Amino acid sequence: MNIRQLEIFTAVAETGSITKTAEQLYLSQPAISKTIRELETDIGVPLFDRIDNRLHLNPAGRAFRIRATRLLTEFHDLASFGEQTQALPLRVGTSMTIGQLSLPAAVTEFRKLYPDTPLKIYSENVQRIKARLLNGDVDVAFLEGFASSQSFTALPISEYPLLAVGAPHLTPTAQLTRAEMLQVPFLLRELGSTLRDHFDETMHHIGIDIEPMLQSTSTAVLINAAKAGLGLTILPSPFAQPYLTAGTLQRYELPGQEMRTVNYAITLKGSAVNAVQQALVDCFKKAQWHESL
Repeated sequence: MNIRQLEIFTAVAETGSITKTAEQLYLSQPAISKTIRELETDIGVPLFDRIDNRLHLNPAGRAFRIRATRLLTEFHDLASFGEQTQALPLRVGTSMTIGQLSLPAAVTEFRKLYPDTPLKIYSENVQRIKARLLNGDVDVAFLEGFASSQSFTALPISEYPLLAVGAPHLTPTAQLTRAEMLQVPFLLRELGSTLRDHFDETMHHIGIDIEPMLQSTSTAVLINAAKAGLGLTILPSPFAQPYLTAGTLQRYELPGQEMRTVNYAITLKGSAVNAVQQALVDCFKKAQWHESL
């Protein structure tokens, strides 16, 4: 087994096609096919299932891809030792909330430090970013409300409250009782999102099951609906503060414990964090600290 085999394997895993890989790498299709066969022979296990003239990673192939991607990254780090390391793409994942809150400021600060380091950024829901980490598609991710896992290393970088907000005077008082909670329309993020998980957990502790009137993956949709008086939504305090200051939204106190979320920098367990990645973590930490003020 050699580095070239791993490079061709990861390219085929990405495209799912011998033809597309051959075009990308300027090699012949027989050369690509031969390399994959030799690699599978070398390690003694098939890595792909052949279905409808396409290659699909099987379970062994997915596990092998994670380690191969990690090895290639470390190899290219060594090959680009010194200033050339700054030219390697830094692949970043963020949850949608952190993407809206902190990504612009963090990237702006990072580019001052490493102007020649290209960034490839994914801003998606938490489950999708976790999958990208496991697949080796991103080097470091920034997520809120992260649950501990044997697969990841998590470094806390900030914390802030989650607020229930709605149009002013949506309810007679801003302090809602348990009974009033059941009468108020709620505008919530989708199941599986951190905001929704925190809210549902808090409601579970006080014995309430809330069925939202409006559910959306878009925080902007929920904010506009809340401003229009359609109900209450849950926002991180940095998101909510400009609307509270402007008077277009009002904070409402819910029964039960205060909802808070912790934000983390996440890497695959066992992966070394290089200086460039650490600089990006520090930029996100600085950006989120300012957001939480």
